Order: sequence, then structure tokens, then C-alpha cells
Amino acid sequence: MATNPVQHILELRQQGLSDEVITQELTRKGMSPQDVGMAMEQADTPPMPGGGAPQMGNPAGGQDMPPGPGQAPMGPGQSAAAMPAEESNIYERVEAIVESMIDEKWDDLIAEVRKIVEWKDKIEEKQNSMMNDLEKLKEDFKTLHQGVLGKLEDYDHRMQDVGTELKAVGKVFKDVIPEFVDNVKELKDITRGAKRE
Repeated sequence: MATNPVQHILELRQQGLSDEVITQELTRKGMSPQDVGMAMEQADTPPMPGGGAPQMGNPAGGQDMPPGPGQAPMGPGQSAAAMPAEESNIYERVEAIVESMIDEKWDDLIAEVRKIVEWKDKIEEKQNSMMNDLEKLKEDFKTLHQGVLGKLEDYDHRMQDVGTELKAVGKVFKDVIPEFVDNVKELKDITRGAKRE
């Protein structure tokens, strides 16, 4: 680590990172889980009366202590100036993770929207088919209605003709029946006369 790990933890907490993310980051940079745990405990303790936070890496304020197990040794060019590069690396990783999560959710959303659009297209297709069937049914009903009305008019004319013919037959019978009755009576009388002779 380039600087005091406790101070680094406090800075990362101020930036809003959770202890879990901080632990992962420090472990990735080469600190052992035990050192990270000790640094977390020291970061959790209240500041000392001297005004400073407890220090792990530089207790005497002079030379840095030799690196602990799992820590990379600091070279002469490594100092607190290396910290902004590490912080920007953390931000780049967080940004990459967030972007990948957003991309994944966006792909899921696009897939769901495509399903909705496909469903809408199918419904519109069925609706258009039903509208066409309804229009055809209306035309068929109109044709049937006109045919039925035509037949009814034809039957009406025929019934009028039948009525006229029945009236004519009635007149004929009216004129013929009395004469027919008279002829039957006359025939009856002739038959009686013939029997007597």
C-alpha cells in the first residue's frame, strides 16, 4: 500500500464506498485479509486525543514500517502521489461494473419491450382479420336480406294472383252451381219417370 491503510479506509468511506468494497479493493492490492481486518478495526476506533487517527503504517512519524506479509514493498518513487491513480482505478472498476449492470438490465428491458411489440402486432393482425370477417359477414347478410325481401315480394305477387284466381273460380261456381243443381233435379225427375214406366 502506498499510504497508511487506516487513512485510506477512512477516505474511501468518506467517498461512500461500503466496507465490503473497500475490503475487496485492499485485498486486490495485496493486503492480507488479517491486515485489512486490523485496519478496519483501527478505522472504527475513535481518534486519539492528539487529534490524529490511529496509524498503522507510520507509528513514529518517521520512516515507514517495512511492508507486512502480502504487501508490495514501496519503492522510492511510490508515495501518496500514487494514491490518486489507485483511486481512479477504483472508480474505473466501479464505473465498469455499474455500466455492465446497466447494459444487462437494458438488454433485459429491450427483450421485454420486443415481446410486448410482438404481442401488439399479433393482436393488431387478429383484429384486422376479425374486422375483415365482420365486413364480409355484413355483405353476406345484406345479400341474404335482399334475397329474402325479393322472395317475399315474389310470394306476395303469387298470392295476389292466387287470390284473383280463387275469386274468379268463386264467381264461376256461383254462376254454375244453381244451374248444376237444377240439372241434377231435372235428371232426378227423369230417372223417376223412367222407373215408373
